[in-house]
Amino acid sequence: MLDHETMVTLGKMGAAAALGLGALGSALGCGTAGMSAITVWKKAYAQGKSALFTLLVFVGAPISQTIYGMLLMNFILGAANAENFNNWAACLGAGIFGGLGMMASAWFQGKAGAVACDALGETGKGMVNYLIVLGVVETVALFVMVFATQTFA
Repeated sequence: MLDHETMVTLGKMGAAAALGLGALGSALGCGTAGMSAITVWKKAYAQGKSALFTLLVFVGAPISQTIYGMLLMNFILGAANAENFNNWAACLGAGIFGGLGMMASAWFQGKAGAVACDALGETGKGMVNYLIVLGVVETVALFVMVFATQTFA
């Protein structure tokens, strides 16, 4: 049997995992899409064309998973700081697996954003279609955040 302080510490580790893994995914996703946007801008400048500022929408899209990680972190911290707290495993599991789900969503949203940068830069068409794809990938992170909080219900 674990003492109360150890259980709280393990629960708070779940909170840190939720934020850290969500932020890791955001960094990977934004970085991936950003590299593509820079390539598209370089090609535009080399051809004497203006750069598409709208590519920043694709670059910034994965950052929201950090916010979802923070929201899940706050929910876990609320549970871990409760006076009668004893569900450290749920907190740790929700933080790790919820964080991994958000990380994957952000990373692959960035990959989709990278391809969207290339496609929009090449054709100048399809912005709405590309945003819809990013929205579908984003929805995975929203589902993970909401459903991970149900671990405590």
